[in-house]
Amino acid sequence: MESTEILDRVKTGGDMPHGWIVFPLSRRKVAIGILGWIFGVIVGLGLFAVIAWLTIPHNYQQGAAAIIFTTILLGIMLYVGLGSIWALIMDARRLSQADKHVIVITPEDFVKQDGSRIIHVPLMYVRHVTARGGRPPQPERTTTSNPIREMPGFGEQLGSMFFGRRNVATGSEGARRKRMRTPTTLAFVDDRNQSEVIVVTDAAYGDPYIIAALLKQYAASVQQLA
Repeated sequence: MESTEILDRVKTGGDMPHGWIVFPLSRRKVAIGILGWIFGVIVGLGLFAVIAWLTIPHNYQQGAAAIIFTTILLGIMLYVGLGSIWALIMDARRLSQADKHVIVITPEDFVKQDGSRIIHVPLMYVRHVTARGGRPPQPERTTTSNPIREMPGFGEQLGSMFFGRRNVATGSEGARRKRMRTPTTLAFVDDRNQSEVIVVTDAAYGDPYIIAALLKQYAASVQQLA
């Protein structure tokens, strides 16, 4: 089945064919992320301006140690501010085109629409599904019918700039990371050309571990019958 046919079927709404799983983009969670990035712009550029006002030119006349320390500090604040602006633009674009962002897993295909870009990989060629960032939820956790988790908070967003999304716990999990950490990046290898396909880099489509488990299950079922 062609990717355009799959996406058109999803966009028409109504009951999906048996075995189809749809992960739409959560507008609410992307909006929460945007608020965090706005705060990051204010804090990053605000502190950059304050530190620059307090240290320039005085600190640059006090020797190499003061110059290096001041430059690093200013660089960090500028990186936070500009990085937040870039992430804000990307999330605002996603939010404005939310209907063009969706993940669909059928019994035979993986399809992801990311704006104008469409990724279509038959499950026969899905290999090495990898959820990076932490271990799966513990058995004692009660699962719900809604797999979508909270978007990262502002602290995690800033942390992800310096350490990468995979090294930072998502949302409220930071307080419970000793007993549960949910992956924040999910990818697999397309066996047709050995290229890496990024499925998600945050929780905007739902819990990456749940998506990974379903993708592994569906891919294994197809490959066992081959």
